Parts: sequence; structure tokens; C-alpha cells
Amino acid sequence: MSGILSNLLVVELAAAPSGAFCAKLLADQGADCIKIEPPGQGDLARREPPFIGGEPHPDRSTAFLAFNTNKRGVTLDLAQAAGRQLLVRLVKEADVVIESFPPGVMERLAIGYEALKQVNPRLVLVSITYFGEDGPYSNYLGDDLIAQALGGYLYAVTGSADRPPMGTVLQQMEITAARNGAIAVMAALLHRETTGEGKHLDVSVMEAAISTPSGLIHPYSFTGRSPRRGGGDRNVMDGMHLPTRDGEVTLTTAGTGGRPMEVWAEFLQEPRLLDPKFASRQLRLENWEELRDLIAPKLAQWNNLDLMRETMARGLVIGLVQSPDQVVNSPHLAERGYFVELQHAEVGPLKYSGPGFLIDGANAMSALRAAPRLGEHNEEVYCGELGIPLEDLGRLRGAGVI
Repeated sequence: MSGILSNLLVVELAAAPSGAFCAKLLADQGADCIKIEPPGQGDLARREPPFIGGEPHPDRSTAFLAFNTNKRGVTLDLAQAAGRQLLVRLVKEADVVIESFPPGVMERLAIGYEALKQVNPRLVLVSITYFGEDGPYSNYLGDDLIAQALGGYLYAVTGSADRPPMGTVLQQMEITAARNGAIAVMAALLHRETTGEGKHLDVSVMEAAISTPSGLIHPYSFTGRSPRRGGGDRNVMDGMHLPTRDGEVTLTTAGTGGRPMEVWAEFLQEPRLLDPKFASRQLRLENWEELRDLIAPKLAQWNNLDLMRETMARGLVIGLVQSPDQVVNSPHLAERGYFVELQHAEVGPLKYSGPGFLIDGANAMSALRAAPRLGEHNEEVYCGELGIPLEDLGRLRGAGVI
């Protein structure tokens, strides 16, 4: 497999999106990632809608397809001793193992870090849980929304000030924890290069929520000031979404050199924006409805793309609210080669988002394979790499081990 991490072997035991995405981040950069799923049912994500074609199918879940690119897939029952023995054989040659079981599960199965370290002292084990491996909350159940709530995100970031908290969708805390895990893996591998020692990395989804937005916890921990959600409710110039002829945009005071109203008054040809009642941020918040009523009719005369082109040409900054169709068909992203097309045996070609960075001007995502079908690489891995005879593989399948 090509890519900057092509010398790494990763074994994934993830039962949560955070673990799957952490492994995907490594696999997309060339790591040989073997995803282990329970026989029969597979990863829970295989049953998550929406499904390509509409009908539930384990190889057509868009969630599973999105989180598992460039991996090989095998099945293995870790509840059976024979299954754990096969895992140990895989781990013996692995560089990284990623797991997202509740704390203590791996230890009870005798495949925790101390046990795996005995067979592979250079192993980096990544444990991603909602609240960490220890502490009073460690054995609590959780999900992305719970991490947002306990991490302060719902209190201060999402939703309006005069309404109940509102969670953000798209598993943002899981994804942030996955990225934290990938960064920790890189640090641990660098450490291993000089010491020869592996590490056990403890990644918390709740702590990912706390660590990310600088406007959330830091204002309080630094000054005692508690931020509240709804910062864009009345802020016409920095946060409010306003309609155009064919969509919505958010204006900002960025790019105005400290003269926001003068610059926007000139561009929008609206001299009433120069009224002193709009001269400061606080005054604009106090008179937000009047300000909105001046700006909104002007924006309604523009198409989104024309507005962005004209404002950006003047050094102004706006947030263009693009639909998924506009994003996927963006000429800017096309020129940068952002999207990658992978072929899936069940559903055909799929267009995937890139990693968000280029290396030497090229998309750094390995375009090798889409997400694996359930047990797709059992024979390749168990027979071809572990040397298990084909007839023994059949007996393991019959016993439900794979």
C-alpha cells in the first residue's frame, strides 16, 4: 500500500465511530489496517441508515462506508479463546492496536495492554472511551451527545441563548477524539523510534469536547467569565445567517481593517449603515433588528456565488452557506483534487472526502480500497499471512470463531 505510513500495521478493534475514524486516518495515509468485526453481525455501523439504495444491507450503510476506507476486514469472536489466540498472533506483528471497548473489557479477556505488551513490547495501544480509562465516570455509558453535554459544549456553544441547549450533529466529538488519537499515535511512534518502547494511549471523547474550542473553557479557566450560547442570535455582522437570492450568507467584520460599517456601507451602497448607532459591536447588538432590516434587502439582490466573488475581491470575508451538492461540485475543490473516488464491490464507485491536506501538492489519501465487506479478507489474512490451513479456516468458521 502506498502512503507515508505504509510501513505500519494497524489492528482495529473499534466498536465506536471514534475508533473506526482514528484507524481510517492512519489507513488513508497508507497504514495496513486490519479491521476486526464480530462474526455474523459485524460492526454496529453496518446497520446504521441511510443505506445506498434505501434497503438495509450490511455493505450499503453510508456510515460504515464513510468510516472504513483503505482497511482490510476480517471477522473474529474475541469471546472465544481461539479467537483471542488469533488476535494475539496478529498483534505480535502489529505496530498499533485501536480499541474502543468500555474500560476493563480487554483486561477481563486477558488481552489488555499488559498482556499484549508481553508478546509485543513495541506495541502502541490506543484506547478510546467516552470518559477515559479511570476516574469516577469511567464506567458510565455515553455517546456523542453526552460528551457534548458533560464537556460544556451544549452550555456555551450550540443553540440560542433563550432556548434549551441544542446538540451538534455529525458525531463531532467522536471525530475530534479520533483525531486526538491519531496525533497521539504519531507522538508514541516517534517516542518508540528512540526508545523501542510502546505506549498505552488513553483518549477520552468528553475531554476531546473540552479541549477543542478556545472560546469555551479557556475564557472561564483564565478569567472566571462564563461564555453562553447564542453569540450569533443578535450579531448581524458576525454570526447571523441572512438570506440571499439563492441561499444564505454570514457577514463578518474580518477584512474590514477596524472599519466594518464604512466598508460594508460602501459595498452595499447603504449610507444609513454609517449611523452612530451602529458604530460599535455593543451598539450593533442593541440595535440589531434595525441593522438587519437595512442589510437584508441588499443581500437579497445577490446570488451567493456572485456575492462571494465580489466581496472577496475587495478583501471582505463572508461565510457562504453551501449545499452538499455545491460542495461536491465545487470547482475550487476539483482543481485541488480534493475528492477521491474508490470502487466498492457491492455499490460501485464512491466519492470520498480527502484528508484536508496536500503533501507536495497532491491529495495524501491512499486511493486503494473502499470499506471492506464483512469478512472479506479472512482467507487473505488468516491463511495467507498467519499460515492457517484452509481446512482449519473452515473449522474456525463452523465454530463461529471467525
